[in-house]
Amino acid sequence: MTTRRGVLRIAVGAMIMLPLAGCGRVSLGGPEEYTPPPPGIDDLYRIDLLTLLHRVTAGTDHVMQALDPAAGEPALPAALTALSTALPIQRTALLTGAQLERELEAEEDPAPGRTTPPPPADAPTDIAGLLGALEELRDLAAAAARQVSGSLARPVIAIGAHTAWISVRLRTAASTTGATPAPTPAPTAEELAPSREVPATDPPSIGAQADYHTVIEQTQQEEWFAGYLHEVLAARVEDEARQQHLDQAELHRTRAEQLGLIAEEDHAPVVARQAVYAIPGGTLDAELAGELPTLLSQGLLVNHIALVGAAPFERRPLPLAAALTEAERLAALVDRMEPLPSLEVEDLSLGG
Repeated sequence: MTTRRGVLRIAVGAMIMLPLAGCGRVSLGGPEEYTPPPPGIDDLYRIDLLTLLHRVTAGTDHVMQALDPAAGEPALPAALTALSTALPIQRTALLTGAQLERELEAEEDPAPGRTTPPPPADAPTDIAGLLGALEELRDLAAAAARQVSGSLARPVIAIGAHTAWISVRLRTAASTTGATPAPTPAPTAEELAPSREVPATDPPSIGAQADYHTVIEQTQQEEWFAGYLHEVLAARVEDEARQQHLDQAELHRTRAEQLGLIAEEDHAPVVARQAVYAIPGGTLDAELAGELPTLLSQGLLVNHIALVGAAPFERRPLPLAAALTEAERLAALVDRMEPLPSLEVEDLSLGG
């Protein structure tokens, strides 16, 4: 039987012999000095997003504490509460597995004398500043999702979509109590060009081609379907409401055509426009007509977020811009949105 000491002697012998067959300096008695690899594009954007989320969280806390309980306007506290609830979940979604594990361990067994870090000095102190920080977060999320790996792009644009939604909700609620600064439009597909140099050592990472083809096919179908239903809804109303539905129909059909061109170039399924689509439930009564705009936007939001995560880098601008547009549209239609729309959130009981 080989003894433990004998095994160690054999192992050391192997360590000494291996470098002789190669080249370079050999140091015995200790490891070489370790130089960690430079941060990749995911790491760079993760740092920036977490820093900005910390600033938004501190600003949200400040604005909530400064609210006048006697004001009697429920919309503003409700919007701030929705934002405050979402931010810790979004922060957790941005952590790496190692970061999350360290934080969970620290939460279970806090170090003696551990204190909560102070809020950043540049945290917003009023509604106007908070709205500006939220628009900055929305735009940073879109810029990041344009360049990061597919697995990170999906939660990042989900954060961006929720931020776009809550920004409109918060601005609308705040406008009833005083003036708010003019909104900054969300970036368009044409504006979503790569804005950061990707380190040469950072290999690109995107999803499987089969997933991309499946999602782009489904998104085309949903866009054609939405265009048809908005045209049907337009026939039931008049004047401004009719024009709004016609504008929406044109928007969805334009997107479907653009997605079809992309699909054709990428050898993915191309979905042709049908003359007629089946009405959900068979008949379009008043109740369903009232629900359809919300249901269509919610479905398209989910599809475009999924497409961002599955598409090659250069194909992401259209679904990125579409996700933000649908999220902003939903601000007038729903009073609740998941912190990470289209993604399931596991409760890890980790605060911000």
